[in-house]
Amino acid sequence: MAIPAPSIMLVPPHPSSQEDPIHISCMAPRGFTGANFTLYQDGEVVELLKAPKDQLRVIFNLSGGSREVRGGPFCCQYSVLGENRQPQLSNLSEPVHVSFPVPTWILALSLSLAGVALLLFGLVTIALIIRKVKVKNLNKKRERESCWVNIATTDMSFDNSLFTIMKMTSEEDAANLDTPSGSTETPGPRKRPTSTSSSPEPPEFSTFRAC
Repeated sequence: MAIPAPSIMLVPPHPSSQEDPIHISCMAPRGFTGANFTLYQDGEVVELLKAPKDQLRVIFNLSGGSREVRGGPFCCQYSVLGENRQPQLSNLSEPVHVSFPVPTWILALSLSLAGVALLLFGLVTIALIIRKVKVKNLNKKRERESCWVNIATTDMSFDNSLFTIMKMTSEEDAANLDTPSGSTETPGPRKRPTSTSSSPEPPEFSTFRAC
């Protein structure tokens, strides 16, 4: 017949690294003094201790850096002599876990790496924004240059057409002045001499986008 399970707990000083010793207290219920205690780790026996005749508990001291310190949770069990001098085993205690704080240098290194990653992310973001602005400005500059080229081409075509018309008019006026006053030409309606050259084509104006 199983008897009540013991209680288990870590006692000070608590370990701050895997090199520090671990102190585990295991205590039987009231009325079970002088019991034999067994400490287990992952189902394996770690250490055996016997409590004094008038004591209910024992303290297991595990040296730092040992296999037990690096292992999993601990639990304990006790046994006493019952009726007819027969040993009675208790149920296993609840497991107790041993945790070690993160070393300061690891924490500092993690924070440094996080800061570097954040800085790189910020620099990449800024570089992408600057590149986007430069491309946008370059596109605007190209659009303005295209508008100026269209305007210059249109003005040149208009000037050439105007010059051709003015030249033809001047030649016709000069021909009329050279005709003698006593000419025997049959009077009639005066006709403008027709130029042998083909009439100039009307100027073409190119369309362009509004800048």
